[in-house]
Amino acid sequence: MISIRGKLSLFFFASLLCFFIGENTSAREVALELSQATSPAISLTEFFDVLEDQTARLSFAEVSSASQAQNFKLQFPAAESIEFGFTRSAYWLRLRVSNQSKVPEVRFLEIAYPLLTKIELFQPKVDGKYQRKMTGCDLPFVTRAYPNRNFVFPITVPAESEQVIYLRVFAVDALVIPAKLWQPAAFHSYEKSDYLGQAWYFGMASAMILFNLMLYVGGLRDKIYLMYVGFGTCLMLTIAAKNGLAQEYLWPDATLWSNVVVVAGFSLSFASLLIFMRRMLSTANVLPRWDLGIKTMIGVLFFIPILLLFSLPTFIKFAAMIFVLAALLILVTSGVCALRKQRSAYFFLIAFLALVLGSSFAIFRAFGLLPTNVLTVNGMQFGSTLEMLLLALALADRYNVLRREKEQAQVAALEAQNRLVDALRTSEKVLEGKVNARTAELSSTIVRLEQTQNELVQSAKLAALGSLVAAVAHELNTPIGNAVTTASALEDATKAMQAQFEEGKLQKSTLVNYVETAVPMANLVLRSCNRAADLILSFKRVAVDQTSEKRRVFDLKTLVDDNVAAILPSYKNHVLRVSVNIDDGISCDSYPGPLGQIIVNLLQNAIVHGFAGRTNGTILISGYREENRASLRICDDGVGMPEDILSNIFEPFFTTKLGQGGSGLGLSIALNIATGVLGGTLVAESKLGEGACFILTFPLVAPAQAPTSDHASSFMR
Repeated sequence: MISIRGKLSLFFFASLLCFFIGENTSAREVALELSQATSPAISLTEFFDVLEDQTARLSFAEVSSASQAQNFKLQFPAAESIEFGFTRSAYWLRLRVSNQSKVPEVRFLEIAYPLLTKIELFQPKVDGKYQRKMTGCDLPFVTRAYPNRNFVFPITVPAESEQVIYLRVFAVDALVIPAKLWQPAAFHSYEKSDYLGQAWYFGMASAMILFNLMLYVGGLRDKIYLMYVGFGTCLMLTIAAKNGLAQEYLWPDATLWSNVVVVAGFSLSFASLLIFMRRMLSTANVLPRWDLGIKTMIGVLFFIPILLLFSLPTFIKFAAMIFVLAALLILVTSGVCALRKQRSAYFFLIAFLALVLGSSFAIFRAFGLLPTNVLTVNGMQFGSTLEMLLLALALADRYNVLRREKEQAQVAALEAQNRLVDALRTSEKVLEGKVNARTAELSSTIVRLEQTQNELVQSAKLAALGSLVAAVAHELNTPIGNAVTTASALEDATKAMQAQFEEGKLQKSTLVNYVETAVPMANLVLRSCNRAADLILSFKRVAVDQTSEKRRVFDLKTLVDDNVAAILPSYKNHVLRVSVNIDDGISCDSYPGPLGQIIVNLLQNAIVHGFAGRTNGTILISGYREENRASLRICDDGVGMPEDILSNIFEPFFTTKLGQGGSGLGLSIALNIATGVLGGTLVAESKLGEGACFILTFPLVAPAQAPTSDHASSFMR
């Protein structure tokens, strides 16, 4: 049960509540007297009667009808603006003005909130009918009754009259109505000051952006300056759109863009600020896991402008929540980096707090939590100005830190270089001693190697000559044996005939038989002796040439024939056909010994390697003269060589008969003789299964130089 005192208290409270409700819900009957107003600007908040149109479909005829007149309520005390926050309702404002003077009164009705989507002004004309003026941020700028970044309507109230003016206001963003009624002269003065303040801000912001852009272009080439330029440009354009200057000067006819540019601009500004923060605070290295969330937020912020193009009212609250999350992300990230004593984080955190504080004034004003004043209207500009200055200081400090670190690194590098130079000098002295010792050791080693090389060359020459002697001796056995046998038989026949002659028993038939037998036998002895003489002569020339290595004039065909005749007896087990086709009369003034070594080496190479696994084959030796040079081709129809072997055959110690008697030096020495002694060239052509061909080209008159002993070596590969 409630006591009597409680009942009295409830009654008193209810009576008081009804009193205030009745007082605040009654429509205004007293008009605003213009002729008696001395203030240059009057806030209209307390003079408006307000009607909420939740469907946003009421027409002016319905609103101005008698049935709706009692629905207008006086709800707001004296203040700078009326704040409805985020709402989908349209609001009708009714204003009663009177002019008791003898002359018309001209006033400027200003609504200083450029983000209102649509504003309609209904003012009575002389005939009592209402004139409609409509404008808004989603309509072209030419619809403005007065060219200004805010919405300004010139109003003329005739002398000794009273008017009721209606305003319909709708916004997809926050609905804020800072309405004032200005005297014309005062408004023009205020307008100049207002544009001057805006010019001051945007001039300073542009200067900061251009200054950092010039720093990048001028030589710093650090991408963080471009990131600062991107953030500053996005924020400056966003504030220009929020203040109505962008629609006035940049895109006066882009109605759709004007409707979404502020939200899209804030989204891009946050995204560019996050990109700038990642670079300045090095979050990829300092906070690698947290950096993944930052990159995700950047992607979401870049995607928001696309969503806004489809449905601005639907996604605007979503965008607002994303902006809050992005701000928290920036605060937490910079705070953590500051706790880790990261120098750049101090500047960045203070700069962002300045922007957050200034933006908070504007946001709280939009929600109706703060009144409209200079600080709440221009809070974002104050905050962004301070932030851009602090970030510029942060960049300057970062540059100074990097410069000091670079100077310290250069000093450390110079000291390290000096230490390195000293160490190198010490090492140089030690190395010089070791080099001298090694040089002396190498010199003695080279002398021993040269002696060994000469001994090997001489041994090889003697071995080759011994092999040649053995082969020639074996070849001489046949003609000499034939001559001895035939001469012995001839001797026996002659002695028998002599005995018959001495006994007087010599008959004619015996003499005839002797003559018929002796003549062929004498011819056979003569041919055998001539053959032996030819072999001995060829051997003598080849032996003399290969042992003397002297320069002389010789016939190329004769030299080739002698060397072929000297080498073939060594390969009697092979059925070889050697065909020599050399033009007559090719006289050479060169070194027959080294040239013969090349011919012998190439013939032995063809027999040993070209006819490997075979007992027969054909070798064609052809030669001809080309002006002052001779060309000699030694080709065989052997097994040929694949490309990998052909490309290496002139390399020293390269052989396919390793461990089978091949040294791998024959063709290498042949090439050295051809190029170094004869002054010519030696090349090889071959395909697997198609034989091989060696082409030797050398001048008819050899260069004026003495051959070295290693060029005449007879090693086979």
